[in-house]
Amino acid sequence: MEKILAVAIGGAIGSLGRYIVALLVEKISLVNFPIATFFANITGCLLIGFFWNYFDRLHVSNEFRLFVFTGFLGGYTTFSTFARESMQFFKAGEPLHALGYILASNIAGLAAVALGFIISQRLRL
Repeated sequence: MEKILAVAIGGAIGSLGRYIVALLVEKISLVNFPIATFFANITGCLLIGFFWNYFDRLHVSNEFRLFVFTGFLGGYTTFSTFARESMQFFKAGEPLHALGYILASNIAGLAAVALGFIISQRLRL
């Protein structure tokens, strides 16, 4: 139950954080680019990299790792988790797995967005 609560509370905080960041970034943005999403994804990657290294040097409970990685950063952006998993392959000396995962995730993600769009359009939703 502690693990579930850690993820749930972290996710709620991360989602609220992303929303607040998006509001602030969009207020100051002058470009026609999804800068709020880009900012959240990149800062999420920065944070996951920082905490990943930091937690590897300390004794941090599994519940707290779940709170930060799966909960907070998962709510803030799942892109950070994707980036960490990709780097884990590189760190483990498996660059082909990393590149395969990166390519497959991006291609499948874009295809899924397109497919969802087409399905919704055809169903007239």
